[in-house]
Amino acid sequence: MAKKQNKKSKTAEKQDAQSKIAEKQDTKIEAFSKLSKEEQLRRENMNTNKKKKSMTVASRLMLFFVLPLFAGLMGLVSSFVQNKYGKNPQERNFDRDFIFPFLATLVLVIVVSVQTMNFSTYKAEPLVSWPKVVKKKKVIRKTIVVDDDGNVIEDNDEILKNLKETGEENNAKPLELKKNE
Repeated sequence: MAKKQNKKSKTAEKQDAQSKIAEKQDTKIEAFSKLSKEEQLRRENMNTNKKKKSMTVASRLMLFFVLPLFAGLMGLVSSFVQNKYGKNPQERNFDRDFIFPFLATLVLVIVVSVQTMNFSTYKAEPLVSWPKVVKKKKVIRKTIVVDDDGNVIEDNDEILKNLKETGEENNAKPLELKKNE
């Protein structure tokens, strides 16, 4: 009798442990579902937000002024280093050493700005939208000679000769089929 009670208590303990595990899993699932619902609401709010993403004034200054200025200064510094330590020193030219790198970087920043709609999207759009190429279907017209029973006759030259001999060339009506490739 003690063995039966011991077995019953062990099975009861197992069932209790299993029910506790199931409860924990249920609470985890509920917590996850609440979290996913909150995440979905947050995403919907972001999508319905009418406020357009825009850059701050500091980031605009950095991109449109500081970055090209840095590129121009790097060109100027490289010119000084080349003149001081180089084997073939050249005359310093402000336009070549500073203005060209400055303008090249400025143009690059402006082009990227236009393509990404003032850096508000991650996907760049082309400056010129090219028309899509439409694939045209090729139509081939063939003259097929059919006999009285509706069978296609493959040797057209021989039949035309026979028709010329008999004088029935004008009575023959060739069929035209359209074939798509």
